[in-house]
Amino acid sequence: MSLSPEDIELRSFDPPHLGMPGWACQVGRWEDDSRFVEIFVAVREGRIIDTGFLTNIPGDGLVCASVYCDEVLQKTVEEVQSIREQDILALFPPQMQGNTELEEILRICVNAGQKSICAYLPTT
Repeated sequence: MSLSPEDIELRSFDPPHLGMPGWACQVGRWEDDSRFVEIFVAVREGRIIDTGFLTNIPGDGLVCASVYCDEVLQKTVEEVQSIREQDILALFPPQMQGNTELEEILRICVNAGQKSICAYLPTT
């Protein structure tokens, strides 16, 4: 998936995955400088079957959390564990890459996502 400027604009106003999934789920929350992102994941048989988010970061926060949710949907918990903000940033148009504010918001999203899958990771 690669995002067009139109995709980004649409996600700023009507982001997919906004809110909690309809299935039983786990949530991970990450706060940084009074901003937060919560990522919800519903997992069945080790695979994310539904996801959602809440955030108080307008605009780019809605876009980043929505794109993160798209990226983890249908992946295994192990696959999600390896996703980093650079992986999500690579989906954005080239003119948006290198934007440190966007990278910081994506870091918050990824950290929240990592916390949301903790309950599903095997213990060693």
